Parts: sequence; structure tokens; C-alpha cells
Amino acid sequence: MIRITMKTLSNNLLLIGLLATGVSAKCPFLQQQEQKQQQQPPVALLQVSTRRALNERTGDGGIPEGGFKAVKEDIKAMLTDSQDFWPADFGHYGGLLIRLAWHCSGSYRETDGRGGCDGGRIRFDPELTWMDNGNLNKALELLSPIKEKYGQSLSWGDLIILAGTTAMEDMGLPETGFCGGRIDDPDGSNSLILGPSDQQEEIARCLSFEPSRQGLCNLVEGSAIGPTTIGLIYVDPSGPIDDPDNPVAAGPDIRHTFARMGFNDTETVALVGGGHAFGKMHGACLAPPCGEGEMKGKGNNTFTAGYEGKWSTTPTTWSNQYFNNLFDFDWVLIDGPGGFTQWAPNTTDGSTPPDIIMLTTDLALAEDETYKPISQEYAANLELLEKDFTAAWYRLTSSDMGPATRCIGEFVRPPQHWQHTLPEYEGELPDFVGVRSKIQELLDADEANYDAFVNLAYQCASTFRETDYRGGCNAARIRFSPESEWDVNSGTGDALATLEAVKEAYPDASYADIIVLAGQTAIESAGGEAQPFCGGRVDAEDGSGSEGLAPRVYSPAVVSIRDDMAVKGLSAREGVALAGRTFGSAFSNQFYKDLIAGNGNFTDDELALLEDEFKPIVEEYADDEETFKKEFATAWTKMMTADRYDGPFDNACAAVSTCTTDPCFTTSPAYHIRPMLALFVVVASSMLYM
Repeated sequence: MIRITMKTLSNNLLLIGLLATGVSAKCPFLQQQEQKQQQQPPVALLQVSTRRALNERTGDGGIPEGGFKAVKEDIKAMLTDSQDFWPADFGHYGGLLIRLAWHCSGSYRETDGRGGCDGGRIRFDPELTWMDNGNLNKALELLSPIKEKYGQSLSWGDLIILAGTTAMEDMGLPETGFCGGRIDDPDGSNSLILGPSDQQEEIARCLSFEPSRQGLCNLVEGSAIGPTTIGLIYVDPSGPIDDPDNPVAAGPDIRHTFARMGFNDTETVALVGGGHAFGKMHGACLAPPCGEGEMKGKGNNTFTAGYEGKWSTTPTTWSNQYFNNLFDFDWVLIDGPGGFTQWAPNTTDGSTPPDIIMLTTDLALAEDETYKPISQEYAANLELLEKDFTAAWYRLTSSDMGPATRCIGEFVRPPQHWQHTLPEYEGELPDFVGVRSKIQELLDADEANYDAFVNLAYQCASTFRETDYRGGCNAARIRFSPESEWDVNSGTGDALATLEAVKEAYPDASYADIIVLAGQTAIESAGGEAQPFCGGRVDAEDGSGSEGLAPRVYSPAVVSIRDDMAVKGLSAREGVALAGRTFGSAFSNQFYKDLIAGNGNFTDDELALLEDEFKPIVEEYADDEETFKKEFATAWTKMMTADRYDGPFDNACAAVSTCTTDPCFTTSPAYHIRPMLALFVVVASSMLYM
């Protein structure tokens, strides 16, 4: 007969409650489990995300109501709705909006991933007041009603790019595609590094802030800068400052500047010529603003860059006329109404030439020995120009957005070669408990593997750039050139060779996952704080995608480490914590004690940690090992998972913790369910027979 008294039921329900809440009440069984759990990684929800979380960016962004298709319809409706405060050229705002999108994107540079339209910083100083961006505040004002309509779900960055793209399509260009997902910055501080500023001069020097001495910024040795002049997107339209009005001399400047964005010669010619199919330049007079009364400085009286005229007789219609014009006329150098030299057409048969102009940099596309045949091909083949221009425009406006998996919206193109997008992990995850056990065997066999595995994992992940979402250990490109040949990666090949035994035992595990888990296992085995592990990385087939990710070296060294932390999205504390990653088989804060005391041989970068804002952190870590260990674990997890994108806002490792020990324990409520149910069955069964 089964007897359940109220006292028995009450006591057992209390026990179940204690089990469910994790209160042991000195229960030997639960005490044993707590002890085991303390030895295992606290598999908590990963508090990591992409650039939004790394910089605590909470700006506008997402998919607006009705999708980007609805936004495009609103943009089309305003394109020909000319406003009195800024009348549309030729009755169409297309040229102005294309220029806004182009200049918002054109600040991007591959050297450190900075610039670009993600963040929408062209709304603020310094970009808004660059000489190249004159009157673009009017374009932003025209778009303001659309931004207000959709609110926070539509970022300014997305609206700016979509407006330029829609304008071209409205004027006849085939659909180019659109990668949405930009997140607005609250101000222009992230553009200060682009100049003019002291920060810019530290890592991207120009000859001088004085305009008369600029013009050769892109040729300063070691400088990351792309444009010839601070405040320009690309090059001086009149040609090199030391050889003006010479189209041939302008070619190398153009090539250098566009190469800094990752473009080859074909993409460069397609972009320049395709973009100049639309709109005009504004340089109405020598003393702007021009005109009288309400139209002073507006419409035909507009003054922007100082050059005046259009490139095509059909500036609101897509065509390849620009390229034909390059070769159909003799071009004569003249003084434009704005006081700058430009080129006018001259017919060979004495007929009246069309009302068009060219710049010195335009004529470079017809006279540079490499650009010329490309331009001739586009003049003869509109379909080829359409194909190349739409692809180049998509790259121009999306280079700072990272892999294609970060793009959102209904107009996203298939992954492009320059996005270096990795495939999703397919199938079941491997037995990471076994993988970790095999790694531990290697650590036990040779203590030198502790530092070797940690260094390998760090160097693999250290290519991550939150500036343009490139790099990271997902793909394990450290196995290939160019990364394998970098000086900082000396010795990583030996560590990889050691880990081959793990790969052979668990062939379904990716090298990327093995590398990250090897570093984590070494840290925890040496006494570091336990961390969550997130499996599911995949391997690249070669080293493509690592170009431009090599460490940047500046002088003094403190500038290098400050820049490196900023590009990675690390705070000063996180960066200093990760510097203490060399510890042998006993994880401690000894590195900081030795650094302060000068005991040992330190690199210039390590010694720079004793300067400026870094020194107090070093001193704190030297005095407080517990704080160091805790902050190191947080920074390490952040670096190892920063490249695990799930769309533009989220991280695939958030709320994920892959089991690497047996038994698995976690502080995440979801992982308590199975052990709780098992215990409930045991307790409930005992209740039935009490």
C-alpha cells in the first residue's frame, strides 16, 4: 500500500524546491556537484555581440516597416519633387543623392577598416565639413522626412546608401543590390581618425594641415591615408599638386587612392565613369554665393567644389556616353567660372560642341596606359559597363559591412568574392569532450604547449577588426599565407603541427574550433577562470581574406597598441589584460609584476603599457590577481567569439555554450532542466514508497 503523509510530501517538495533553486542545504550529493561545477567552465550565456555591443552602439538600424522596398518607393517619390530651399538639378535629385552615398562610403580604407557609411557619420563633423562634402547637408535635409517616417528602425546609414542606389535605378540603371544593416553612430567621433585631427596625424600622416602644403598625403611613407588631401574623398580633380592639369600624371594618384579601398583598375574605371553618367558639378562664379535674392547660392547659382558643368548631355539618364565623350572630342584646357581649370570639348569638324566638361582626373581614364583600353571597352559595350559598375557600386557601398551574412533586406546580392563569407557549419558538432581531453593530453605531455596553444589561439583571433567586421579565428586562416608568414605568428606553425594529433582523432572538428579550444583549455588547466566555449566554426580553404589584416606598426609604440585596441574594439582594460597571456603552466599576474620591476626582456609594445592610460591598469593587475583573472577571461571570450556573426546586430554564440567536459554543468537556466528532471524522478519515486 502506498502511503504519502502531508509531512513526507512537504519535506520532499521542499527538497525538490531546493534542488531546483540550486540550494544544497549541505546535501552531500549537491555539494559534490558544486565542487565539480567549480572545476568546469561556468557555461553562462555569452554576453558578446558584434560591433553594436563592442562599442555599446545603440543607434538606429534594422528593417523598417514595409521593408526596404517601401523606403525605396518613398525615395522615388521625392526624387523629382523639387524643393525651394534647394532646387533639383535638371528637375531630379539623383545626382545629389548619388554623391551623398558615394562620399559617405568613399572614406573607407582597407588599411585599418575605418571609414565607410556604416555609422552614418557624414551627418557630423569632421566629415560633414570636409571640402569635398559641401552642400551635402542639403541632401540630408531632403531625406529627413523619410527618416522621420520610419524612425529608429531605419538607420541614416542605410537610408543614405539606399537613396543613392534608388536614384540610379530611377534614372535607368539595372538593379544594383543593397546590403542593409548599418547602425548609426551618435556622433562623428569615429571619423576624427580620418582627419583633420591629432589622432589622424599619429597613424595617417599628411604633409601638413595647411591646405597649400597638402596634396601628397597619400604618398607619405607608412601613412594609412588614401586621399591626396585631407577633406577630399579621393584625389584633386585638377591633378597632382606638383603636376597639375596633366591627365597622365593623375593616373597613379587615382590608382593609389582606389587601391586603398581594395579596387583594381577595372573597378576604378567602372566606378568613376559610371558615376559620372549622372548629375553635374557646381562652380557658378568666382565669388560664391552667386546670384541675387531668393536664388542666391541655389539652383544654377550653386557653388560646391568650384568646377562647373556636366559630363553627359543626358545627366538624368543612365548611359555610357561619358566614355564615348572621352574619345569623341579633342579636349581643351579652360578656366571655369569658379576659378578652377577644367576641360571643354572641341569638335574636329567645326560643329558646335555639346555643353559638357571633363576634369583632369576624368581624362586620365583615356590617357593612362592601363585605364585607356578599359574605357574604350566601356564606350563600346554598355552591357559590360552595367555589369561592372553595379558590382563595383555594391562593393563601394558595402565594403565596411563585413561578410554577406551581416546583410539584411530583400535586395541583398549573393555573397561577393571580396566579402570572404564563410559557409554555415553543417551537420552535428563533434565530440568536444573528447577534443578537449586530447588537447589536455598534449598539455600534460609538454608544458611548453601551454603558451604555444594560447599564443596560437590569440594570434588566430587577433586579426579581428570591429571597424569593418573582418578577420578573426573563424576560418583558421592562420594556417595559410600571408598570415603564416607574419613575424608575429612565428612559432604558430609548430603549435598547429602539435594539434594535428587532435585533428586526426576528431576529423569532424574544424581547425578553427580546435585552435580556440586549445587556447581555452590551456588557460583553464593553468588556473585561469573557466570560460564558456562556443563551437561551430568552419575552415577556409586558403588564406584569401587575410590581405590587409597584418599588424600595423606606428611610432611610438604606444600609438600602435592604442590603435590596435581601437580597431579590435577592445577597451584599454581588455587590451592590457590580454597582454598578460604568457604564463606557462601556472596562470598568474606575474607578467605585470615583472613588467613594472623590469625583470625580463620585453617588446616595445609591452613596455608601452607602462605609459599614459595603460600604466594604472598594469599596476592594478600587478596588485590584484583576482581582478586580472576575471577581466582576462571576459576579454578572451570576447576576442574568441567576436567574429561569430548572426546578422548585423547579434552574435551566433550568444546564449550558446558547447559542452567540452563530462558531465556538463552550466549557470544558464536552460541547461538545468535535464538534471532537475532526473532528480525529480528520483525524489518522486522515493516519495511513492515512503
